[in-house]
Amino acid sequence: MLRKYFVKRARWNFLIMIVPTLLIFIFIGLFFVHSQREDIKKDSVRSLQSFEDSLEASIFNMGYQLDALMSNTSFSLALRNLVDNPEMRQNDQIAFRMLKYFFHSYETSYSYIHSIYLYLDDRDRFLTSDPGQIANIATYYDQEWYGTYQSMDPGERVYTNQRWVQRYTYGEPTEIISIFYRMTYMDGVIVINVDKGEYGKLLRSVLLSRHQKVMLFNSKGDVVCLTDPELEQFESDAFADSIRDGILTGMEEALKERWVNLQGEHYYVNILYSGYLNLYEVSMTSGEQLLDNVRFFLLMACLILLAEMGIMFFLAYTYTKRTFSYIEECVDIFSAAERGEALDSHFRDSNDEYALILNNVIRLYLSNSRIQMDLMEKQHENEMTEMRALQLQINPHFIFNTMQTLDFEAIKQLGIHSELHEMIQQLALVVKYALSEPMETVTLRMELEYLRAYLQIQNVRFNNNVITYFDVDDSVLDQKVFRLLLQPVLENCFEHGIEPGQEKILTKIKIFDRGDTIYFAVVDNGVGISKEDIQKLYERINSHTARNIGLTNLNRRLILHYGPEYGLRIRSKLGLGTEISFVIPKVDPKTVTEIKNDTKN
Repeated sequence: MLRKYFVKRARWNFLIMIVPTLLIFIFIGLFFVHSQREDIKKDSVRSLQSFEDSLEASIFNMGYQLDALMSNTSFSLALRNLVDNPEMRQNDQIAFRMLKYFFHSYETSYSYIHSIYLYLDDRDRFLTSDPGQIANIATYYDQEWYGTYQSMDPGERVYTNQRWVQRYTYGEPTEIISIFYRMTYMDGVIVINVDKGEYGKLLRSVLLSRHQKVMLFNSKGDVVCLTDPELEQFESDAFADSIRDGILTGMEEALKERWVNLQGEHYYVNILYSGYLNLYEVSMTSGEQLLDNVRFFLLMACLILLAEMGIMFFLAYTYTKRTFSYIEECVDIFSAAERGEALDSHFRDSNDEYALILNNVIRLYLSNSRIQMDLMEKQHENEMTEMRALQLQINPHFIFNTMQTLDFEAIKQLGIHSELHEMIQQLALVVKYALSEPMETVTLRMELEYLRAYLQIQNVRFNNNVITYFDVDDSVLDQKVFRLLLQPVLENCFEHGIEPGQEKILTKIKIFDRGDTIYFAVVDNGVGISKEDIQKLYERINSHTARNIGLTNLNRRLILHYGPEYGLRIRSKLGLGTEISFVIPKVDPKTVTEIKNDTKN
């Protein structure tokens, strides 16, 4: 009981303390998450701008400087002479050494530079920083760049692609990014080859968050650089395909600033076009960043909620224990009053509301005890009278049906009396048992013997199609019960629960020991009862004006013997059958009645 009211008080405290706090945290959390999502959007824009600045500083400026250098007449003429004439003049050698110096300074300053090419249109040779010489296109180890340059769109100023080069046949190939700059003052191209692995390290250092990843797409929608190896799995993803389609159709704007689900993980995607390098920068920020940002908020919220729940349980336990101490004192006082002891010493000082209530209860009890005793005695007499009348009611049509069955059996057997004799024997046992002293208790063992005789008669009545299972706890067979405890339930199964033409009638009787109580249940495989009909049945069996003998009679006898909490319980489902159950305390019904009378007195 203490636990029950503690749970009830804790539930109430939860509603008035935890629920409002939880709602506040949810509101603040939603606002916080919204603001963090907006911050992710802003950071994505800032990081892409920073990324573009880094690309411009690390690659574009290099090409721009070389292009500006080629605008010098002496350098441009020297370059033409170098690629057109096998022999160098003195002025050409000076220009060649300066160009080699530029190449060397770039490769020294920027570790990610793999090589640089200078090529003038319609020539067979070009200037390369690796190994700093004039190389023939047809014999150079890297020839793929030339085909890429020839396939460039004439109107395209800058083009970037990704490819593999292998300097030596015995060496490992290197993955590079090639940036093609058309020269402004000459017909030719500057090719800057960047080591993709080394350049990826540089680009990763520019990112604002460890949860951010960036993909670079060229004007043809091909991926040329990734800041994270994990992005390689997205290159063939449908999302990457949608970016390619957007770039090729000029609809890439429709793909920016949106949340997408990739490989089961959420990403915030933003796209920025770099006009300097003719590249599309795609930023992908994982939803993990959002979780990182709100993790501290969630931790604090959980700690506050746990602390509040601890206080809630402490208050609930304290007040519940205090209340029950007063209740126990009331019970002791009433017990003393029933024993005839003086109650004056039990009055408490009215220092709180509980003491005031207790004193008023004691005074009310003393003033009304005599009146209540008289009323209880009359009520007890009325209940005993009604119980005797109910106990003496036995279903007359059962005897009529049984006699009819005997008559039909006698005609069918034509003088063979074995089964008929057995039915008569069982009927005699049933009638004798049912019409015995109604107020005399019997053991559960005797009740089950009577029930088996009753079931044998019903089995003959239904053409030996009745199958009954007994699942009985042997430890309760000597328990005292009143007569006809289960027969009305079984009779209800046969009269109302059996579907016409049903081949097999299955019933199961379950009796279990549950500590202080004994559990009874009768299950059948009949037509079942709908929820609406079950409700109507409850109303009928609990009505004092009902005159049914079956379930109504049993329900009222259970309540009169043991109390209102021991009435019938009904569970059923249409087409599957019905279960009717009840429990009784493990004491003699007579003893229960006497205890009730003593309590009322």
